[in-house]
Amino acid sequence: MKMILFSISAAVGIGFAYYGSRKWVHPEVPIVESVEPTEVSSLAELSHLWIDDEVEIKDASYLWRERAAKKSSQLSRPVFRHEEIDQFFTEMIEQRPSVHGLRRSLIIKILTLLDEEGDCPSVVRVHKDEAERIYSDDSYALLETVPLYRHTLTVARNFIAKADQEALLADMIIIALAHDIGKIPSYHDSMYSSGDHPIIAGLILKSLPEYMALPNWNDINRAITGHHLLKSDNILTDGLKLSDHEARQTELSALYAEVRERRKQEAEKGVEQPTDGQVLVQKPTTAKTQLPTEEREHPLGSLESREKFYPTKQDIPEWFDADAILAAIKKRINVVESTAKGEQWSAVSTSQGLVYVNPEGLWANIKEVSNFDPKVLASEGFESEKRNLLFTVVSELSRTRDAIATQYVADRYYTTQVSIITGGGKRLPYLLIPFTAEAFGELPSTLEELKTSQLKRMVKEIKLKQTEVEKCVGR
Repeated sequence: MKMILFSISAAVGIGFAYYGSRKWVHPEVPIVESVEPTEVSSLAELSHLWIDDEVEIKDASYLWRERAAKKSSQLSRPVFRHEEIDQFFTEMIEQRPSVHGLRRSLIIKILTLLDEEGDCPSVVRVHKDEAERIYSDDSYALLETVPLYRHTLTVARNFIAKADQEALLADMIIIALAHDIGKIPSYHDSMYSSGDHPIIAGLILKSLPEYMALPNWNDINRAITGHHLLKSDNILTDGLKLSDHEARQTELSALYAEVRERRKQEAEKGVEQPTDGQVLVQKPTTAKTQLPTEEREHPLGSLESREKFYPTKQDIPEWFDADAILAAIKKRINVVESTAKGEQWSAVSTSQGLVYVNPEGLWANIKEVSNFDPKVLASEGFESEKRNLLFTVVSELSRTRDAIATQYVADRYYTTQVSIITGGGKRLPYLLIPFTAEAFGELPSTLEELKTSQLKRMVKEIKLKQTEVEKCVGR
């Protein structure tokens, strides 16, 4: 009996002990570290926020950002040999709490690359599709004296100035600093077959693990690779293009001011001066002079970009003078000029009373009448800006002087499609601006008498594409 009571007591005691351990001893539960989610929004969704050439970053910040769960450990300060790069790092990177982690490491890598290899020229013409090939030889020669690292820092400062808070600052710095690294010569041999410098910049970045680890690297890549396209579909590309354009305006303004001052000093010493628009920078040229025969590839050079783009009318420049522009064009009607690209013409008359003007010929006249305004010169490297200005000038010549045969020009354009028939019967497509002979105060027959045999070999006839289509359909 005692044995039974002892067993029961033992069982009850063990039960109470087990229950107590369950109540008072907390089980060991693994601690799971909470991680804040990452918020990323496509730049395409933000495109409506880009208004009047300004990035409204404050409106975009709450949609597109990466939350940092922990502060990154302090990294040792990099050392740069260029004082300008070191100063930029001090002002824009070092004490910025929003520039941290992967982005900070990536920015340091890009700055180091510019520090080590950014003494190269800030313009390139290596690839056939390079946008900067359209700069005049004079402007190009001057911009070659601007080192890449200095131009890049100017663009970055312009771009950063468009942000009114910190949310996107790190990504904007990455975009601005990396947009032209494809111009660094050490990458040309291995990569220039891939595309022009924006494409190469994207390829260089993709080789960096810090870049590929960013959740929005694809959006950053689009902003960089598209900065020379006629049109873009996100706000950061537009902001970068505008910042780049502003930098070129500043550079060319200073460079041409130096040239004019040097000319003034040499004129006082009796040194013979070149004609207006020619700078005193002598660069060897490898261009071969092309004979003015009908077998040339094209009597006007390269065709305009095939990218669909509708130009927009800008504010009328202060230098605009309709009569001066028409007078400048008149001097070039039916004249063959020697250029670095060979023998070319700017304007050709027809017996039907039209004067077809090559857009590049009109551009040369615009530069002349504007007295080589740095804003005009900077637009040469940005085809969208150039076309906008051409469209504005043509629209004003039509409105104020009735100088354009508008019946042949479609709405939102300033050129018409034609076929140039050479002396040898070759048919070449092109886009030309149709002026009326009356705009120049001359009869068509008078202008036709100015044609030389050389010009007639280059251009026997110009046919409107519109007229050719109408004949084909029996109209």
